[in-house]
Amino acid sequence: MTKDLSKIIFLSDMDGTLLTHDKRLSEKDAEAIVRFRKAGGTFTVATGRVIQATRHYFDPIGLDSPVILCNGGMIYDCGKNKTAWSKYLPDREAKNMVKEIIKNFPQVCAEICTPNAIYDYNINDYERHHWKIGGFTAQIVNILNDVPVGEWCKILFAMPEEIVEDFAKFCSGLPEAKNVEFITSSKNYHEMLPKGCTKGDALLKLKKIYGNKDTVIVAMGDYNNDITMLKNADFAACPANALDDVQDICDYICMENCDNGAVAEVIDYIMGGM
Repeated sequence: MTKDLSKIIFLSDMDGTLLTHDKRLSEKDAEAIVRFRKAGGTFTVATGRVIQATRHYFDPIGLDSPVILCNGGMIYDCGKNKTAWSKYLPDREAKNMVKEIIKNFPQVCAEICTPNAIYDYNINDYERHHWKIGGFTAQIVNILNDVPVGEWCKILFAMPEEIVEDFAKFCSGLPEAKNVEFITSSKNYHEMLPKGCTKGDALLKLKKIYGNKDTVIVAMGDYNNDITMLKNADFAACPANALDDVQDICDYICMENCDNGAVAEVIDYIMGGM
């Protein structure tokens, strides 16, 4: 692995990896990121979040790199404050699936994310908690037709943990499911993404747009939606709190968890020569 930090892009998941369990960016990780960037490395994130729920974390570390959002559905250039690449859900199929899903799971909220706004259909307490931990609010709609058509980046379904498995099985059996991607991103969230959009796919796009043949991608994550990214990276790491399936595919498993500076541990490992 190269010791030239200018050739390294460190791509980190946010929730459960870069952020603590109470959704803070720790001073230890922030200091390490600043140190890594000053030494010539590029630090960025790959998250299921939309830009509205991520931007406030970037200022303390001066992040101005392109970031992966919406679990791979968008690459947003923070330096230029504009979308560099994006893909959207098919309008008719997505709307039909949301209607059928809420009909069969009335306790579930559909959070519909667009580049400029977030809409909540069938609001519940799990989604209100998502507002709190994500640092954003959404426009509540009672009629799905009140959500503007087009440019649906993703749909996050918020629900009780005990129904996630049955919910995922139901979604995969929908006739239109072949036209989208579904992924469980948390114990309370299952997401609908555009077809072919994963963090792993977005990693390859990011490298093509902003890297070169000598670029080395270090990726770090903790959950199911990080697996494709970790597999496509040149070097994969995870915090101690990562799922077993994630740990099984990583080159480096941290001693620390996300609450105690796991990202800083990996940065120290990189800067020590890997």
